[in-house]
Amino acid sequence: MPKKKQNKKPEGGIGEEVRIAVNLWLQKFLRTEESKEFEFPSSLTSDERAYIHLLAKNLGLCSKSRGKGANRYVTVYKREGSSIVQADAVFQLARSSRQHMYALLLKFPLTNKERQELLPLTERDRMLNTEVKDVNKVMGPLGISVPHVPHGAVNQELLPFRQALPIWSVREEIMNLINSNQVVVISGDTGSGKTTQVPQFILEHCQSAGKACRIICTQPHRISAVSVSERVAAERNEKIGHSVGYQIRLECRVSPKTLLTYCTGGVLLRTLMGGDSVLATVTHILVDEVHERNCFTDFLLIALRDSLAKFRSLRLILMSATIDTLTFTRYFNNCPVITVPGRQYDVQEYFLEDILKRTKYMSKKMQKLKAEAESKKEQRLKLEKWTKYVIDGVHQEQDCRSERRSIPVPILGQQNEHPLPEKTELETWLVEEMDHCLSKAWLSGSEDTFTQLLHLILSENVSVDYQHSQTSATPLMVAAGRGFLNTVEQLLSLGANLNIRASNEWTALDWARAMKQNDIIELIEAYMNTELSNCPELLPSHDDPELGEDEKELLDIYHHSFNDENIDMDLLMALLCDIHTSQDKGAILVFLSGYDDIMNVRERITAEDKKLTEASKYALYTLHSNMQTGDQKHVFRPPPPGVRKIILSTNIAETSVTIDDVVFVIDLGKVKEKSYDAMSGICMLRPVWISQACSQQRKGRAGRTRPGICYHMFSRIRYKAMQKYHTPEILRMPLQELCLHTKLLAPANTPIADFLARAIDPPSSLVTRNAVQLLKTIDALDSWEDLTELGHRVLDLPVEPRLGKMLLYSVVLKCLDPVLTIVCCLAYRDPFILPAQPSQKRACFLSRKKLAAGTYSDHMALLRAFQAWQRARSDGWERVFCEKNFISAATMEMVVGMRMQLLGQLRASGFVRVRGSGDIRDLNNNSDNWAVVKAALCAGMYPNLLRVDREHLQLRALKEFKVTFHPSSTLHDCPKSARTSVAASHSATVEGLPSDWLIYEEISRSGRFCHARCCTLVTPITVALFAGPARMPLDAVSEAESEHVFRGEGGIETESDSEAEEIPDGQNTTLKLDEWVVFRVDAEAAHLALQLRQKWHSLFLRRMRAPAKPWSQVDEAVIKTVVNVLTAEEEAVGLQQPSGIGRRPWPLSVNYNVHGSRASTEEVETQEESILGGAESRTGFRQQKKFEYAPKVTSDHGEKDIQVPTRYCFEWIKNCRVVPPSSVM
Repeated sequence: MPKKKQNKKPEGGIGEEVRIAVNLWLQKFLRTEESKEFEFPSSLTSDERAYIHLLAKNLGLCSKSRGKGANRYVTVYKREGSSIVQADAVFQLARSSRQHMYALLLKFPLTNKERQELLPLTERDRMLNTEVKDVNKVMGPLGISVPHVPHGAVNQELLPFRQALPIWSVREEIMNLINSNQVVVISGDTGSGKTTQVPQFILEHCQSAGKACRIICTQPHRISAVSVSERVAAERNEKIGHSVGYQIRLECRVSPKTLLTYCTGGVLLRTLMGGDSVLATVTHILVDEVHERNCFTDFLLIALRDSLAKFRSLRLILMSATIDTLTFTRYFNNCPVITVPGRQYDVQEYFLEDILKRTKYMSKKMQKLKAEAESKKEQRLKLEKWTKYVIDGVHQEQDCRSERRSIPVPILGQQNEHPLPEKTELETWLVEEMDHCLSKAWLSGSEDTFTQLLHLILSENVSVDYQHSQTSATPLMVAAGRGFLNTVEQLLSLGANLNIRASNEWTALDWARAMKQNDIIELIEAYMNTELSNCPELLPSHDDPELGEDEKELLDIYHHSFNDENIDMDLLMALLCDIHTSQDKGAILVFLSGYDDIMNVRERITAEDKKLTEASKYALYTLHSNMQTGDQKHVFRPPPPGVRKIILSTNIAETSVTIDDVVFVIDLGKVKEKSYDAMSGICMLRPVWISQACSQQRKGRAGRTRPGICYHMFSRIRYKAMQKYHTPEILRMPLQELCLHTKLLAPANTPIADFLARAIDPPSSLVTRNAVQLLKTIDALDSWEDLTELGHRVLDLPVEPRLGKMLLYSVVLKCLDPVLTIVCCLAYRDPFILPAQPSQKRACFLSRKKLAAGTYSDHMALLRAFQAWQRARSDGWERVFCEKNFISAATMEMVVGMRMQLLGQLRASGFVRVRGSGDIRDLNNNSDNWAVVKAALCAGMYPNLLRVDREHLQLRALKEFKVTFHPSSTLHDCPKSARTSVAASHSATVEGLPSDWLIYEEISRSGRFCHARCCTLVTPITVALFAGPARMPLDAVSEAESEHVFRGEGGIETESDSEAEEIPDGQNTTLKLDEWVVFRVDAEAAHLALQLRQKWHSLFLRRMRAPAKPWSQVDEAVIKTVVNVLTAEEEAVGLQQPSGIGRRPWPLSVNYNVHGSRASTEEVETQEESILGGAESRTGFRQQKKFEYAPKVTSDHGEKDIQVPTRYCFEWIKNCRVVPPSSVM
């Protein structure tokens, strides 16, 4: 079978200016909400068009080419946000499930009140609902303390260090600005001392002036809040928690005497959500590292700007090293700015053109292109002789011409009226004849020569765009330069390309301009204006006076030989070797975009180890936020004598980490950035070019302790085309959490979009609309953007809305503990670390897969990883266990703290009681049932659903028709052999799934692939009961016209135990949850599912309104039925019930073995077997009794057996129609 032809990626043949321009235009197109499509001009080459197609695909855009030859255009357009159309999903409801539902509905029928409160709200309902919701506004606020006059405290030993800081010299100026202005911007270079000294300047000033104060200083990261506060406390010669303290998530070191509190922005934001009255006791707020522009910082600034008008004595100080001062001063009414120089050594900068010259790097492709460039030089010299000889004569001819012809306005597409045959290889005599005619036409300007040229083009199958062998000039260029208007018109009508360039880079228009042929200029411009009326000027001007001709030529050769979207591994190794072998001692810090790049470079360095060690020894380290290796600690220590450190890092080393002995920085200019596509609703994680500010931050890493050198592996042209500052997170991320917070921060009746529009850089209306719509979809907001009962409760929890909803569902379903663990893992970070060695990637994946235990669930892997870690820690095997299973102990410690925090919040809200019904034991009654846990996950993850397309063996989402499992997912299977493609392996995995529905955390786009992360397989009944909105319209269930009636012969209703009769062959009824999730089932199953769903949501609504109220008999019966139905349906599709998932947390005290020694690998494996269940783990559900009739129920008159034929139950259920609100008294 022949191989399918692959689309070739454009590796070279594209200039850097074209790449920059295409990127700029596409980014602008994406930011412009009203633009739906964008057309590039026809002047692009086939390689350039291929590059546009590839880039558009990577950005989640669609593209297509149209036209032929010189008139071939590329159009890029945005994906429409429409849902994927699929046939309705089907499912069969097991007989035991039906019987459990009948039993519940016979004993506790659906009441009119329950039906009414679960219908969509109307304006009348809203006006009548004046009930004041009990909202707990205490959301982890800052410690309460009263402003007072600080006492004098100075550490005399550290005072000289403080006085040596650059900011010390301007302290009086800073304090004068703060005292006389409500807002001040301080721009201080790295190392100036602004973070530690400005708060102390305020304390010392207030102490000397006898003024009371209370200062809050926000930090972007937890670690910086802790470390900076400890440093300031040391400089004041006191213990942390006295006048200086910190408050971060899960940790607080403040007291009533604390006057300076360092905290994260999130802590201050949640304090303000409880009411801005807290600011009445605050005198100064400092927002540090404001340039990072994360969502919460921008959101916080909206609230603070509003508060400044209310609290006139409040002072706001914004601080950063690379702040965009103009943007912030405008936002705060032209507030003053003070700039503080840093304590930085000189750093030399080298760009790509300098690196190419220094290393003398020249690939084979570059050598070939260089030879072609030399040939073009000769052609340019030839052209110079041509133009020098002719130019004076042409001007004389122009003076003699007296007639001026009117220039017709061409019609779009006129150049295609006479299509020419395709260009073919010309015979030698014809090439010589064409070259001779072109030379003669130019040099002599003979009209007969042009006639001969046209004759050869029309009769000898010569291309109208034939280029002279030595000068690359075309007939159109020569005619334009010589001023032959008739000939130019004829050539244009034959389809001559206006965009071809000669060896001197001139187009036909340039030739006409150089020779001052005004008639020709007007004609060509008329054609171009018609052709490109909707096209942009593609190439911006990048004339750089710093670049010499040789450097420009070298860059041009390089960019035509290599696609700079990738890492040039050969050039990077050449540079590393050059630094290592020829430069003085000092660490080398290499900035890479992500984990994969770090691993690839590490592999390459290891492969060339011998070459590097010939000069001297080196030690290789890696830095990544998700890596837990010895590198994170050892990278800060000085290396042994004669050893150079080489550090491969992501942007974590830009600001968060400072390594003092770094002298050389290699900046590849990329960072992996997450962005949100509002049209498709998916996130994209891809490498993008950094900003100029980030580039300067990276450069600054080289000059901490001595003069350094920074090598930028991009050109000066690329640097000047970069954004000045990083794109704010609020412009590229989904905003559900911020939109929900808006309801507590914004004034009453203020639309969410209006509040967010007051941000420094307001998000697009489409992104805000999508976020608000999602909050409505998950029932956190109603149709009028008011908080629902669920919305109020979700706001109490310091996690994103979907995770908060998931946690609340687990409380009502009584499976709290496992869901609490999963929520904490999802809210913080993946506990599985990225292996330091490429060879360990497979082992890491297998470890994760083992923890999933064949449940088709990534959430199970997270849960069991935490449980296994707890057991290993309790038994003293934590370190070995974490190393073997690639688990971060630090992340697990954070999960423990978050569990305690969330549990405390649930207790404060009344959901977890101290004892009795609703206590922690009662709320974990169903924790060992994985089907119930998945129901809570499904409720929280909605609308993140995947559906299996059995016909095409694909996974489909709401707006994506082809989704694959992320490589880190336990559901992802690698090809079993080299002959099996990744696509075939994925299809086989999809085919083997026992159910048609999955939930996922997020879909991310990587190039043209959409990957679903953190997936779990669920049954159709789980989706039918727990997905979709709680309030459903009257037409949620619709039946076919011919209603199915179960009758025997002669039309008499019969009873039968035959399951084939009870479940009809055709599904003639639809159960519609939303526009995408629609089930086609039999009428009986549809009504049963709908009414059980209504019973459940009615129960959930009651618990949200009164969480502390004792559980009733009805509540317990509903939960029991839901559990039984979920369990039966899991068993029906053959899903296994894993053991031990409801295990309560182990005590965290460490018990070492008898000898106090480290555990062996064998001991750890034995422990793991006991944790994960080993060979004794259950392989299926416990056997349950199957009933022929409805099970035993209890009535008000006592307990008795009720033998009810299931067919009678169905008729009774069907007659329980939904009552419209108007008919309910």
